[in-house]
Amino acid sequence: MQFRIITPEVLKSCLSNLMMNNHSKTYEQFRKFVNLDISESEFEEFKKREITTGEINEILSKTFIDEEKEIEKMKNIWNEKEKEIIATMNELSGLKINSKGITCYVDPYQKSGYYGEDNITVGTYKNPQDILFVIAHELFHVFYWKKLLELKLTKSSMGNESLKEWELAEVTVHLITTENKMMEFWKDIEIEIYPEAKVLYNKVKDIWKNSSLEVYLTKSYKLIENDKV
Repeated sequence: MQFRIITPEVLKSCLSNLMMNNHSKTYEQFRKFVNLDISESEFEEFKKREITTGEINEILSKTFIDEEKEIEKMKNIWNEKEKEIIATMNELSGLKINSKGITCYVDPYQKSGYYGEDNITVGTYKNPQDILFVIAHELFHVFYWKKLLELKLTKSSMGNESLKEWELAEVTVHLITTENKMMEFWKDIEIEIYPEAKVLYNKVKDIWKNSSLEVYLTKSYKLIENDKV
């Protein structure tokens, strides 16, 4: 896995996605996750529209971060456990997850994570277990989508999925990252499922427990397509 500092363009996209797709989030909640000089009035404005390149550059100019230090810290933490974590995820899921060709954008401005077709974005945390968890969480998402396309279960594209598809993706990554074998890597942190995904979680958790990933995904997609959750 390659580690690079987040670019202004990627950060702009992440922030816009966060604010425009979380209209119920308050400014106080937002401040807990984002370490940038964004006022409450700007926050309300950016919930309505995308941040411009000029605006993100101006926001970044107000904050100094030792980028190389942050990259080195995250890289060292991940590299120490990478092989074990990926091997465990593959054992539990049957996927062929690997980090070759994946770029990890280190985001020292947010406590969050995002994923794309060949990249993930990970915020910086004080606790190494948080870093391991978020990298693994986002990496699983990448290969989860590859599996959906392989099984032809969706016609959606990554980032443009339906709300139910998003919920299922988050439920699935929650299920695997809270398996006992996975929890050994981040046993001291609390992992919570998105509140809006709890109903679906309760519907599919037994399918997960008793099925292969392919069977689980096939049955779960039938549930959400029939809107029975």
